[in-house]
Amino acid sequence: PVLRDIRRVGEDADRPGGGRDGNLGHILTPAEVALDFLGNPRAAVEPMPRFLRIVTGDAKAVSNGPQVHNARAWWTCSGTPSRASSTQYPLCPAGQLVQRVGEFPSCWNRAGTDSDNHRTHVTFPDPDTGACPSGTTPIPRLRITLSYHVPPGRSFAIDSFPDQQRKAVTDHFDFQNLMPEPLMRTVVDCINTGRTC
Repeated sequence: PVLRDIRRVGEDADRPGGGRDGNLGHILTPAEVALDFLGNPRAAVEPMPRFLRIVTGDAKAVSNGPQVHNARAWWTCSGTPSRASSTQYPLCPAGQLVQRVGEFPSCWNRAGTDSDNHRTHVTFPDPDTGACPSGTTPIPRLRITLSYHVPPGRSFAIDSFPDQQRKAVTDHFDFQNLMPEPLMRTVVDCINTGRTC
């Protein structure tokens, strides 16, 4: 979903998906975008299969409640590493950017490139050991960070389904691997040899 300055009228104020669905405000363009592929602390990663589809976060978190697993999307501020990550909108110190972070599951069941809910074919490693569950294979761990200059105060909100009330907890990210196989092999080799590429 896009992030909006809710103090300004958006170009889509009279259109579905925008104002007609309660998503009012001017769409903000990220100041920075980072896509990082990370490794697994316990094992070498294998290439993601082409067309693998994965999701993190929960677009319907208000309705679903906290039971959704495989959902790691959070908000934070740049330049404040000690600040706790949150599922609430942050009010960042002057000069820092508001950041949306989505970390994707990185243990694949090798059974297919998608599942009905886009979640059960992949899972997260054990939070304590970093090991992938039995029957799964470690693949590169994708983390997306979107950073924004926002107006001061409670001036921004993400788009959401109308019944989700534009709550920060509904932030979510989708990814489909369309990387050519040679490029994915380069990513895997870089990760497994401990290089920064």
